[in-house]
Amino acid sequence: MTMTTSDLDGRRGFRRAASLLSVAVSVIVLAACGGSSADPPARASDLYQVGGETAHLQCQGAGSPTVVLLGGQGFTTTTWDGFRAALGPDVRTCAWDYPGVGHSTGAPMMTAARAVSSLQDTLRAADVPRPVVLVGHSIAGLTTRLYVGEHPGDVAGVVLFDPTVASFARMFDDEEFRPGWDGTASARQVEQVTAWPDIPFEILRHDPAVYAAAEVWNATVEAQWGAEQAAFARLTPEGTARVVEGSGHNVYQDAEDQSVAAVRRVMAAVDTKPRPFLGSAPG
Repeated sequence: MTMTTSDLDGRRGFRRAASLLSVAVSVIVLAACGGSSADPPARASDLYQVGGETAHLQCQGAGSPTVVLLGGQGFTTTTWDGFRAALGPDVRTCAWDYPGVGHSTGAPMMTAARAVSSLQDTLRAADVPRPVVLVGHSIAGLTTRLYVGEHPGDVAGVVLFDPTVASFARMFDDEEFRPGWDGTASARQVEQVTAWPDIPFEILRHDPAVYAAAEVWNATVEAQWGAEQAAFARLTPEGTARVVEGSGHNVYQDAEDQSVAAVRRVMAAVDTKPRPFLGSAPG
């Protein structure tokens, strides 16, 4: 297929916007969290030895099912503090630091497959009862899509806040994405997952109006991201995707009440009995 000038311009514009969005999100992370050095010391009981590395999983609260919190690129467990408080003590939550982030050790360059393997091993080491509800932000969309595809019996429901989609991740080359993820490899991995089990699944996405005036933003980027998030939700018959009015990328912070309500809806709808898997998991 021959690409036209407009095709090339569209791809360049999408790539530039995606790259600059990654930089913007990274700045927000550093400004809000101060990096891992700002986190309080980890409790010894929250550290687990997994594959020769130290994994940090901080759990609190009571109840079932357990809600596992997966942050965006560079986000540590402490970024969930306000959200966990809003959920209340009757919800058992476990927040995880990706390898090389926060109190978890390991090489910082990640792929979705490595994240899934590390998360699975950490949940086993911590004896977290399954199935769980996975709740993730941004880049956690890649981890979650692959995790449910590979371990469908371990997940009872999912809530994602403005998840990264495969084609969006592919726009980042390794240099631009460091020290976080290998976007191209991760995209290839998650694209193998074409269906999930029939579980409750909600996507809450940013309000396009929030970024409409930004120099790096354009309608093509917005339309493609929104369309692929909607397609992501269709991996299961119960999946939905909706815009949260007035929210930026950090939906669970910008629209805390609506985000908490989404998690509680999914928790109320989960069925802890095994559900049929609707497609083939990646081999």
